[in-house]
Amino acid sequence: MTMDTTADIQTVETTPDKENEQMELLAKLSAQILTHHYPEHLWAVGWAPGRTLVVKNLGISDGRYGFTVDAARAASISVIENEVMRAGGELLERCNVRRGRWDGEFMNLVNKD
Repeated sequence: MTMDTTADIQTVETTPDKENEQMELLAKLSAQILTHHYPEHLWAVGWAPGRTLVVKNLGISDGRYGFTVDAARAASISVIENEVMRAGGELLERCNVRRGRWDGEFMNLVNKD
């Protein structure tokens, strides 16, 4: 798979420990995968303690919708890659957003009664 290396991937400083270093690499890889498959969407990828990737799409309801991937239980990197790609597409589909290139329209799913 060829990745788009022109994506603007930003990181924040974290406490230097082995888990944070590994999770930062997985978060960057996940951001590249999402950007490759679903270009120009506003993906935010981070992690939580226990080696859990946290992914949100900031173009949908101010980033309230997302998914997690339990990286600690994954058998391999390719399993994580596949799960991130599949879950990203499923998130878009559930929110009625095209899976392809983002059209720049923000979608607010919050009910305004």
